Amino acid sequence: MDDVTVEVLDAFDTGHVTEAAELVFEYMAATCAEVGWPVPTAASELPEPLRREVDDLVGAYAAPGTFLVGFRQGRPIGGVGLKMTGPATAEVKRLYVRPGARGGVGPLLMEALHARAARIGIRHLVLDVLPTRIHAIELYRQLGYVETEPYTVEPVPMVYMELVL
Repeated sequence: MDDVTVEVLDAFDTGHVTEAAELVFEYMAATCAEVGWPVPTAASELPEPLRREVDDLVGAYAAPGTFLVGFRQGRPIGGVGLKMTGPATAEVKRLYVRPGARGGVGPLLMEALHARAARIGIRHLVLDVLPTRIHAIELYRQLGYVETEPYTVEPVPMVYMELVL
């Protein structure tokens, strides 16, 4: 039987920034494909704000925010970011699991993110998600998120959700 244990690590504290940036780029490329934009083959092809995020993940998710990476058998398979937006509020960003590893990893990443948020005093989490990502929306609902009013302006329609911890 293969080892299916997933270890979730803080990319910044454990020196896995490169792996985290690769996952964020994959997420962004998949999103571009999904919304009908040109699909980048490298971070340099991303629109400026997205390119800055990939190039400076530590700055984009500045402490006490972070980016968590899930590893299976030592290989990065998914990640999720926590971006501070206020003293007790943060945005959940870029939840992504590589296609071959899907099936239960997303909830593990989100549970680890919730635990991290609670430890650092976050009481309110927000996120946005493409309406076509029905599996992600269902996961968020199962975790207690509810739909809310938009908190930002995005170039494509989004579903906005929130969770009070």
